[in-house]
Amino acid sequence: MTELLWLCFSFYLAARKEASSHLVDGTGHRPHYSLRTLCRALSYAAANPCHSVQRSLYEGFCMSFLTQLDRSSHPLVQKLVCQHILSGNTKCLKQPIPAPPGRTCVEIEGYWVPQGEMEPALDPSYILTASVKLNLRDLARVVSAGTHPVLIQGETSVGKTSLIRWLALTTGNQCVRINNHEHTDIQEYIGCYSSDDRGKLVFKEGVLIDAMRKGYWVILDELNLAPTDVLEALNRLLDDNRELFVAETQEVIKAHPRFMLFATQNPPGLYGGRKVLSRAFRNRFVELHFDELPSGELEIILHQRCSLPPSYCTKLVKVMLDLQSLRRGSSVFAGKHGFITLRDLFRWAERYKLEEQTQASQDWLQHLADDGYMLLAGRVRKQEEEAIILTTLQKHFKRTVNPDDLFSQRQLTSQFSPLIESTVGVPEEFRHVVWTQGLRRMAVLIGRALRFGESVLLVGDTGCGKTTICQLYAALAGQKFFSVNCHLHMETSDFLGGLRPVRYTHQSVGEDVRLFEWNDGPLVLSMKEGGVFLMDEISLADDSVLERLNSVLETEKSLVLAEKGSGDDEDVELIRAASGFRLVATMNPGGDFGKKE
Repeated sequence: MTELLWLCFSFYLAARKEASSHLVDGTGHRPHYSLRTLCRALSYAAANPCHSVQRSLYEGFCMSFLTQLDRSSHPLVQKLVCQHILSGNTKCLKQPIPAPPGRTCVEIEGYWVPQGEMEPALDPSYILTASVKLNLRDLARVVSAGTHPVLIQGETSVGKTSLIRWLALTTGNQCVRINNHEHTDIQEYIGCYSSDDRGKLVFKEGVLIDAMRKGYWVILDELNLAPTDVLEALNRLLDDNRELFVAETQEVIKAHPRFMLFATQNPPGLYGGRKVLSRAFRNRFVELHFDELPSGELEIILHQRCSLPPSYCTKLVKVMLDLQSLRRGSSVFAGKHGFITLRDLFRWAERYKLEEQTQASQDWLQHLADDGYMLLAGRVRKQEEEAIILTTLQKHFKRTVNPDDLFSQRQLTSQFSPLIESTVGVPEEFRHVVWTQGLRRMAVLIGRALRFGESVLLVGDTGCGKTTICQLYAALAGQKFFSVNCHLHMETSDFLGGLRPVRYTHQSVGEDVRLFEWNDGPLVLSMKEGGVFLMDEISLADDSVLERLNSVLETEKSLVLAEKGSGDDEDVELIRAASGFRLVATMNPGGDFGKKE
């Protein structure tokens, strides 16, 4: 035993020495190894989940020292682990880890993850490529330990949240997501005093406390957007005792054995509002870094997920790489993802998949080139940027894209004809609209996007018809129209809802009168009723308010209504948008008074 401890300590010293000179973490900085990192590895090994001391030590040290590193640094530390911990004997790594006795678990990439109360299910639309499997292996190793909080960092659209959700679904664990923003309050995590059904003021527990009691998985999305003082309040939960003190009720909540805490964030400095978390706070998590997916794997995902022929997948990825290289190599068009992101790529392919199910055979290369132009060029604001996108599309698809044809009167009619046929023509209040070239372009772009259920941001000068087009779409589709005018002092309650005084016109004797009740806001009503929701002048609202919409803008279009709290026997309300729900936002270009990008 003394010899083993000496081997562990010699590895720790060697790893710290390498960290100060050669190793790089996922953000390009030197990794920080502390005694907490060492103790985490030893506590994993002490439980001996692999029924082999050497194998348990190997897995524990890999979990604690390896996952935060850049892929290029992995082999260096892995070699140190084999050299110091295993003394060069790697035979034990070929043996499978046995299932833990007395627990119901699901095997994921060789590790046993505790099963939740739900029935495990597989999502066929989630594609496990080689890189995704490496990330899944690192994640499953940590989750199999069952106690350590996980922080996943990576660029936008690399699959941080989706991998956690897939793992939760596959193992039958309930997973809830909390979107952080610059003004996140601790009450959004633990709860607040609110009115019950009889109007009395009671403490309603928040999402985090609810999950701790019931053994759910919690994702704290965009962790480095939340205020530091709020994050520091979670320190006790992130420690080994896994408990949280609720000042309002003077109660100490102990986490359920199945409870898991995950956090995700984009790298600080590259995205607005993201800050650098303190080294001490980050060290409480097991850190994982997800790199961008290689182009070959992107083609595999597009082919299997969106039913695109492999040759079409290659063309889409080549367009993305060309546009990104143009952005990266040009001082005029700064920003690698300015032209196209991974979300745009999947949106482009998804349009093909949905269109193919409803349309007869046609020139699909022309269709993809046209859709690519509308999706990518529809967003840029300069003629020279449109020209670059047009040239790149024509180069790879060998088809001519004619913007005049795409936004012609004929195209406008065909775009809205399904809606017009289902109603009695164009409503009277919109017959005054004069269809100029600019208005036709806007109508075709928004109609195309909303047809596929995509959320839309309209950017244009005041008076160009942005709001009118949104109202016209809702009227033609026969959907209820909800709108909110954003302003500098806007709060999330303006569109989510909140407690409002109950106004009684008359009161019966002995009646139990409520003083306050929850009223749903326009966004919640629109999601429930499947309406069109417009956020007018969205750029006036504070970023912290807009970050609350993140989960609504994802493909699943869901919203955890943490502000409402939970009842005695009820979960925190999770709202999934009805099929007809559409979200549109408008803004003027930045530079005018109060207007920002």
